[in-house]
Amino acid sequence: MRTPPTPSLPRSRGFRILAGVLLALAACAGSGYADHRTDVTPPRHAAPSPAPELLRFDIMAGSIANHFYRRGPIAAHLLATSGMAPRLLVAFPAGNAGIVLGFAPLAQPAAFDLAPLAPLDGVEQPDGMRGVMAHLVARAPALRVHHAMLAGIRFLRDEMAGGLGPGAPSLAYEVDPGPPVALRRTMLDGRRIELRIEPREDSTLTLEKNDIVLHAGPGGEVHFLVTALQDELPLAPFPVEEIVNANAASDTRARQALSFLSYREKLLAGSWRFLTYFGRDTLLALQMLLPALEPPAIEAGLGSVLDRLAPDGDVAHEEAIGEYAVWLNAMTTPRPADLRAPVLDYKMIDDDFLLAPMAAAYLLDMPAGRARAEAFLARKTPSGMLYRDALRQNLTLVLARTAPFAAHPGPETLVALKPGLPVGNWRDSNQGLGGGNIPFDVNVALVPAALRAAARLFASNLLGPDAAAASEAQTLSDAWKGVERFFRVEIPAATARARVSEYAAAVGLDGAAAVASIDAPIRFFAIALDAAGKPIPVMHSDTGFVLLFDEPSPELLSLVAAELLRPFPAGLRTDVGMLVANPAYAGDPALAAMFTRADYHGTVVWSWQQAAMAAGLSRQLSRKDLPAVTREMLLLAERALWEGIEATHAQRAEELWSWEPVGGKAVLIPFGQARGHVDESNALQLWSTVYLALRPPPRPQPPRSGPR
Repeated sequence: MRTPPTPSLPRSRGFRILAGVLLALAACAGSGYADHRTDVTPPRHAAPSPAPELLRFDIMAGSIANHFYRRGPIAAHLLATSGMAPRLLVAFPAGNAGIVLGFAPLAQPAAFDLAPLAPLDGVEQPDGMRGVMAHLVARAPALRVHHAMLAGIRFLRDEMAGGLGPGAPSLAYEVDPGPPVALRRTMLDGRRIELRIEPREDSTLTLEKNDIVLHAGPGGEVHFLVTALQDELPLAPFPVEEIVNANAASDTRARQALSFLSYREKLLAGSWRFLTYFGRDTLLALQMLLPALEPPAIEAGLGSVLDRLAPDGDVAHEEAIGEYAVWLNAMTTPRPADLRAPVLDYKMIDDDFLLAPMAAAYLLDMPAGRARAEAFLARKTPSGMLYRDALRQNLTLVLARTAPFAAHPGPETLVALKPGLPVGNWRDSNQGLGGGNIPFDVNVALVPAALRAAARLFASNLLGPDAAAASEAQTLSDAWKGVERFFRVEIPAATARARVSEYAAAVGLDGAAAVASIDAPIRFFAIALDAAGKPIPVMHSDTGFVLLFDEPSPELLSLVAAELLRPFPAGLRTDVGMLVANPAYAGDPALAAMFTRADYHGTVVWSWQQAAMAAGLSRQLSRKDLPAVTREMLLLAERALWEGIEATHAQRAEELWSWEPVGGKAVLIPFGQARGHVDESNALQLWSTVYLALRPPPRPQPPRSGPR
């Protein structure tokens, strides 16, 4: 690894702006967001506070060992990746910043992790630097650092996804030869970040032509101590007992995961890659976790969404904070007064229709929410707007976006992705909708749910009441009934069997059972419509949204049950769980190629999607108006779904996983750790903790034998 030069900026216009960033920061005003506060000094005569809660746990995901630490102002996630090219990564929730060390490829794969009996520990210095310390060990002759980066996590994500690209700022750091050797950098937002490296046991460290090389001792292992530090102001964590209530399941891992991701300022979407606010993730997690959460945690999440609404009520998808925000702000014209102000992304459309159902569920339906609603809605956003007025803005946006379809029903007036963007719903990879731009989940589930919730909220005393707006919302809701008709797909039985047989052979699965399950035409709902209103014929799991938010017809419920019961590639059921997509019926190799087991939204399993489907099935089974045959199918589907959930219990907190064919069957592999995988799965994902609010169905009891 070459020692980077002192940071220098090219003389392009963008970089001339950046050259003055650090000086400008000194005069910046506060951004208004709680996690960017500038005064955290306790009162001079404050009573001693109890010792902060220690949260420390580990998750092994394939070749990646994940270690989590949170205590008081310190929170960090350390990843150690074993294999031919070991990697160390440390991610901090505060400021969404991180450090990565990439080691040069080895002749043989090496196990790389914390040393036995040496857990991750916290470090806090008088100068405000805080972080974690880890004793690491690798079974290798030597480890040569060939790449290092100390930066905002958005920069780390971009670099790992293919490079920062032209126009990126200098992220150069200084190397102090020590001892200990230290990599140090002052980030664009003025915050400091540092990594110290010290050999341990009989290992040694040398600088060879400015490369950092760690050499094994006589035992053939490299031992070294790393200390990762930063001085970003900390977030305020929720103690575990203040997050969930007595209704929460006794799932230790889910509780640990939710606690690590929950702060009074906001809920974090996932670690390590999404260690900040995401609107959709927050709202969906709250919706499903609602029965298990304490009101302060609910209001932290709901308030974080209201705080970040656009002036027209659009829900923010993601926030850029820390130095990534400084970089973005520095290149805008005119520049904001506070370069550290979060930069909010409003490109998604699904989150705009998730706020109303969540707000109604808490403020109108939950007793604790009703009791606290008036005080909650009287709070103010950073811009000074009352929460009730901000919520009204979102509801008004919902009515405006759904009115065109009510006036002229047809595919052309359904809610589509924003112009020029390939993403807009939870399937937010560029090919997650197979080239479609009118998503099934948004139009069939979320829009009707938002309109029904808007009608209730407008009719309540919380926002007025406003009888005219409530009536308009109800009229629009009625007009949106039956939208699923535009997404219907039907494949003749013979064609379906042929396509499933061919697809199974192509992906290495034994397709006999799948083919045998097809005894009639296959009917399902397209994942999306294209710009011309033509269905994209890919089977999917987004029907779970309909079950979660609506009361669909027995016919639709039967179709969903059939998809959960049929083995892949006839349906969605596999030995590793419910897949989120199945392109076997596409009849188009190019379309099928967008949904492989290496694609982020392809033939893979997402933990939260299984949970959403499980919650939806439970909700539908509580209905009293279903025919007996439909109820029986749903019960069978529920049992099948939970078999997959229980079979992958160890993966529940993770974002997603994939599979590979072994002996004609699907065998689980971590996503992001096989050739061709487009990204890396998070070890913790906020919406994957929703099992805390779920209970598996009772196991069917065997019939009792008669008296002998």
